[in-house]
Amino acid sequence: MPIPDFAANGALPPFISGDPTIPNARSPFQATMHEVVNRFCTSRERAKLLKGLNEYRKHLHSGGFVSGSQWIDGSFVENVELLRKRSPSDIDVVTLFNRPLKYQTQPKSWEPDYTNHIHRTFFDTVNMKPTYYCDTYAVDLDAGSRSLVRNTTYWFGLFSDMRGSSSKKGILEIPLSVDPMEFAAINQAIGAKFNV
Repeated sequence: MPIPDFAANGALPPFISGDPTIPNARSPFQATMHEVVNRFCTSRERAKLLKGLNEYRKHLHSGGFVSGSQWIDGSFVENVELLRKRSPSDIDVVTLFNRPLKYQTQPKSWEPDYTNHIHRTFFDTVNMKPTYYCDTYAVDLDAGSRSLVRNTTYWFGLFSDMRGSSSKKGILEIPLSVDPMEFAAINQAIGAKFNV
């Protein structure tokens, strides 16, 4: 299913087809990174943000984060140029990840490593945004059911509300890359549209 058109509020709709109970017709809408580039690489500013997102995904891959997906949201997936007369300034990203293989085999080392360096190196938005133009957040899919439910409902609820209004909106979900060749292909696709 292609990424849906913007709704009347200028954002992705929370569901399509008139029936919010159909799972494949509601947010988060499944997409590939190529589809995101094809749809949202419409200006030099957006191209720069997409290049940052691609580099962030490459950074995650280098750390062993290859299983999971990312929710893409914020003004980047809105018609913000028309709504607010400006370009998007960043991309909001929640990475829903399975722990890297090392921590599947050595689970006791996850907590101290996450606290001491993994969060800061891969998910702390203060550290990631200057380099990758992404507000970065994370949901650990291996954290246990209670934590998983709490964190996913928090981020989905937050991302589904349109800032400054009572409108609901949709978000995108893209899989984490397992193929390191994807990053060069995405950079090439961005470069074919805008030289950034």
